[in-house]
Amino acid sequence: MGFICVSALTAEKEKLRFTLVQIDGEPYLSFGNLKRLHANLSTSYSAASAQGEIRFGKRIILFNVDGDTYQAQSEKHELDHAGVVDRDGLFFTREFVEEILSELNLPVSYRFTTTHLTIVRNKERTPGASLDFIIIDAGHGGKDSGALGYFDAAEKDITLALAHALRQQLKADYPQLKVYMTRSKDRFIRLEKRSDIANRHNAKSAFGLFISIHCNSTLSPRVKGFEIYYLAQNGDNMKMRQMLLRENLRYERSSYIRRLTSQLMNAQIQRESKTLARQVFKTLAIRLDGMIKSRKVKKADFAVLRGSLMPAILIETGYLTNKDDLKRLMTNDYRKAFAEGVSRGIGVFLGEMAKSEK
Repeated sequence: MGFICVSALTAEKEKLRFTLVQIDGEPYLSFGNLKRLHANLSTSYSAASAQGEIRFGKRIILFNVDGDTYQAQSEKHELDHAGVVDRDGLFFTREFVEEILSELNLPVSYRFTTTHLTIVRNKERTPGASLDFIIIDAGHGGKDSGALGYFDAAEKDITLALAHALRQQLKADYPQLKVYMTRSKDRFIRLEKRSDIANRHNAKSAFGLFISIHCNSTLSPRVKGFEIYYLAQNGDNMKMRQMLLRENLRYERSSYIRRLTSQLMNAQIQRESKTLARQVFKTLAIRLDGMIKSRKVKKADFAVLRGSLMPAILIETGYLTNKDDLKRLMTNDYRKAFAEGVSRGIGVFLGEMAKSEK
């Protein structure tokens, strides 16, 4: 249950290491250590009502012990499991701690292992006043066909067509915006190269977004719909890592994957990614209504999102293993609706960011 301060590699940053407590075989962070994550983090808890509050600046999270939801900025959010338990003291799940870090916009980077949480306190991140560029990442390509569906459909071809449609829409909606593609034709690009293409535009004075486009697949032909992912390192994702890294794992250097998974995540970029995912999902759900089912916004440890040093989302546009989804994905109507929905969502995201910074 301990707290350890580790010497920083530079004088500017302090690295903190917190021991996780094992409860029923799962790791938890104690309430006492939660309060130590940042000097300006304030907490309160009422045993009588089994309710608590966590505050950082103007941002507030309300929670209930043994509850699988929490409230942030007057909005209710779901957790996969109860986020807080009382075991002769309060203990918080890894999933909920991640939500706290990002929802409160804490200026920290973090990484979980099965036994510890490492925190590095950063300077507060201030995104640019306007969006400078967008990177569109068409998943797979070349020798990597991605998922295969009915009618010999390959994921790499559908994602490329959608990427071109999105680029055209963004150029029309935001004429001053610089739009780049990780690939504009059928060629293989390693994950490391995709990240390099994105990050080299991420200069100190620039503010950009990374949009990765993919198609889903599953053993059941009945599963259908689109979903959007943002980066998180929650417990379920640790168990599903092999599946989630499938997007390019077969062709990737294991050393690069290990380096990615050892990196710390920036909680403020994660919060921006989460906001982007939620807003794009809402506008896509409206624009694609009647075409493809909307599923939900999800958290995942996709390698392509790990490598991006900016707000990033991954859109699973539909299931190639579902005939209805596949037929839609291959039409010009879907491509147009998809591009319009994503573009509108980016506009709403920028408005939300502007409001939150006031």
